[in-house]
Amino acid sequence: MDDRIAVKSYVEDIFRYLQSFEQNPQQFATEAFLQTYNGIGAVFQALRQQRDQAVELDQFLLEKIKQAPLTSSDLRQLTVQVLVSFFEAEADIDGQSNRSYTYCRGLRAVKQDVPFFENHLVPLLFRDGALNNNYPLNAFFLSEMARYMNTYGKPLKTDLNPEAFAALSDPLKFLELARRRLQIGSELMQDRSTLEFHMHRIEGFSKMAQRSPLFDWYFKDWQYVIKAGGFWSRVKGFLSTLGGKIKGVFSSSRYFRMSLTQRSPAYAFYSIIIVLFLLFALYVPIKWSQYRQDRLEQMHDHLTELQEGG
Repeated sequence: MDDRIAVKSYVEDIFRYLQSFEQNPQQFATEAFLQTYNGIGAVFQALRQQRDQAVELDQFLLEKIKQAPLTSSDLRQLTVQVLVSFFEAEADIDGQSNRSYTYCRGLRAVKQDVPFFENHLVPLLFRDGALNNNYPLNAFFLSEMARYMNTYGKPLKTDLNPEAFAALSDPLKFLELARRRLQIGSELMQDRSTLEFHMHRIEGFSKMAQRSPLFDWYFKDWQYVIKAGGFWSRVKGFLSTLGGKIKGVFSSSRYFRMSLTQRSPAYAFYSIIIVLFLLFALYVPIKWSQYRQDRLEQMHDHLTELQEGG
């Protein structure tokens, strides 16, 4: 398939997913949506040299965007505003492919990207019932906005102190933490000099987690609050996540083909993991049965010895 046609098909798919989310949210395929979104964004850098294709894609995006109000859903607003902001920043080098961005910016109360993200889009993620309580989708857009801010926004304050952090609103606290994880690393709680270590020491994350199920999910996902439960609960969580990914892959033939071309290493990894878990599922009952049999034989031998001694 020609790259130009392929990208347009992904754009058509992303807007079909938005319509599905708005009309039948229970059937919304999260993983397929995310991979289609990433498939569109993957071509932005290449379009810096392919100017005719950039202009053509910009016009196509604009036509799709105008088909429904951006306020039709929080997902539509987040998807379109974040996507066109990246498109303008990464693909538009001559001002010829920014019509979709200009149109969306014209609908904003705040025109500049950074204040708009901070004061509108990030708080939108943390409203009650945001994105139909789809937490992985929520985390994806928080990460995307953190990535945009780190690349095109104001520099991250790597030495942010607890007092300055406490003064932020809850949504901006999560944006700040997400930016830090992307730029500095995800093992920040291991460093005694970091904000994260201090917050963990004073149980700041645990206290925040009690205020909202979404907060709790984030801190457990980031391992800033340790999950309760043992090995099998972790296995169940992994299998649930893996099942969602597999369901997303087979949700459409076009997405399945894209996954095979763009995600083959990942699916090889998941296949290996599935095989290992199947082997483990067979191994544990066998070993447990063997252990029980050995214990029964030991008890029988011990009883025989007692009887002979009596």
